[in-house]
Amino acid sequence: MKEYKTLKIEEREEGISIITLNRPKRLNAINFELIEEFNDYLDYLENNYEIYVVILIGEGRAFSAGLDLKGINLLSNNELAKNDPRFKYLKTEDSIKVGHIFQKRLTQMMIKLRKIPQPVIAAVKGPAYGGGLAFSLAADIRIAGESAVFCNAFIKIGVSGADCGSTYWLPRIIGFSDAAEIIYTGKDVDAQEAKRIRLVSKVVPDDKILDEALKIAKNMLNKSVLGLRLTKQALNINIDAPSLEAAIELENQIQNVASQSIDAEEARVAFSEKREPKFSKW
Repeated sequence: MKEYKTLKIEEREEGISIITLNRPKRLNAINFELIEEFNDYLDYLENNYEIYVVILIGEGRAFSAGLDLKGINLLSNNELAKNDPRFKYLKTEDSIKVGHIFQKRLTQMMIKLRKIPQPVIAAVKGPAYGGGLAFSLAADIRIAGESAVFCNAFIKIGVSGADCGSTYWLPRIIGFSDAAEIIYTGKDVDAQEAKRIRLVSKVVPDDKILDEALKIAKNMLNKSVLGLRLTKQALNINIDAPSLEAAIELENQIQNVASQSIDAEEARVAFSEKREPKFSKW
């Protein structure tokens, strides 16, 4: 397993990967290095058949405070390009080009987090601001510690409140009106309000949040791996299905494939024998 500076990766034998954003002194703010390392690990997960569920959490007292604004100053002096070949795109003197490429790399993290076949659980404690909020929105399931605070902070720094997929996910998760208020105002949403508007599924004490995430993950591990992955595929596509008929057509195709698997046969036998099925790993 590759080692990263801004991430801690724990891949457990049962098939759970715990990704910990690891810049606690900066409240796990997103800098250039975290962007590259996160994208790299997500690329690895996309074609990994030994990891079945992913948990995303932050080290220390924050989930992620969003973009590291102090680090952005490096865009203007090209220091990163001088010291790290991964940032060779910064060598151009054209700030528009640099900004364009940087924005693409930043937002690719959110796209890839949805694209990987493993369900993702975001375990949020402390601030989840800006890009940190976007990380949580891109997850399949969000749970909050009592200290969690969500904020679409982009609007507060003189730019658009539309960034990193926030205007795509928030209305779909909590409805347009609540989403619009959060996006337009940059208001803080504490854990209890997040639960009320269904931004998170549950609130637990901070010191129990990883245990709760692991509990949910282990529940998924009792399911067919193929079934789990096909279900995430269907959810991702059908959230934008043009019609009920289109959504059901996809479900029919997926179900026809899944029903012919060894796992489906094991489930049928287990049901007749009145026992829990024992699904194979990939």
